[in-house]
Amino acid sequence: MGTKLKIAIESKILDYLGIDLVAMCVNDILANGGEPLFFLDYFSTSKISGVKFLKIIKSIHNGCKQSGCSLIGGETAEMPGIYRGNDFDLAGFAVGIVERKHLLNINNVKNGDILIGIKSSGVHSNGFSLIRKALKKNRITVTSKLPFDSSKTVGEELLIPTKIYVNDLLPLIKKQLINSIAHITGGGIFENLSRAVPKNLKGVINTKNFRIPKIFHWLQNLANISPQEMLSTFNCGIGVIIIIKKDNFKKVLDHLTKNKVKFCLLGEIEKNNKKKSNVVIRKFGEWDIT
Repeated sequence: MGTKLKIAIESKILDYLGIDLVAMCVNDILANGGEPLFFLDYFSTSKISGVKFLKIIKSIHNGCKQSGCSLIGGETAEMPGIYRGNDFDLAGFAVGIVERKHLLNINNVKNGDILIGIKSSGVHSNGFSLIRKALKKNRITVTSKLPFDSSKTVGEELLIPTKIYVNDLLPLIKKQLINSIAHITGGGIFENLSRAVPKNLKGVINTKNFRIPKIFHWLQNLANISPQEMLSTFNCGIGVIIIIKKDNFKKVLDHLTKNKVKFCLLGEIEKNNKKKSNVVIRKFGEWDIT
């Protein structure tokens, strides 16, 4: 789970961690064209508290329910010599299945394909070491009110669970309407999109209509980092990027619209004649990159 756990422990909000845990696994399975089948968890702490433990297991079950997979078992450990006070660790893994013809492969990506960004629910589960450092440096606690939304605390905003994209995208995969998927996790848009595009091509993002969520503008100011570094660390409002053929655009658009999936047209696949980076971001919402 990473250091998002520390934010949850400090905020005393444990109701969504299991969703994050499941999401990071099943979204990765989805990025390969797979359908999640079952999940197993691992929970370790200094001393098991019934209330804390039940909240976490309930949230894992919730994540499994959202992704259509079964929670079939797990491991629980008390280790007071390793963990102190309320500290604990949470891990897990999922197993999925995919028909060979539905496997997603970067070699399916062709010049002229379209990039569509599926919006994130928030920060998701990456970049929290940087976030915690920025909060500490600016003397902001998890109970502080958000400057752009006084109805929420910092902790409540940061702990919005990672969106699970299985129900939104699996039907498109089964109809062979998606060529490749980038799940935007650690490394941000630059690194994860790079893995979904062959080296002889490049994904070019140039979108003016997308509005970057306020949380990412706030984090950028707190950490005092460039848009490039933001896009190399966080999802910045886009949780998944799908790459599709132009001929499939209407079918994909109809599916996303019908199912009320929030998305944005990001750009296209172009030839990479210079054989340098296979991801180019020219404009991303309010940020001019190149």
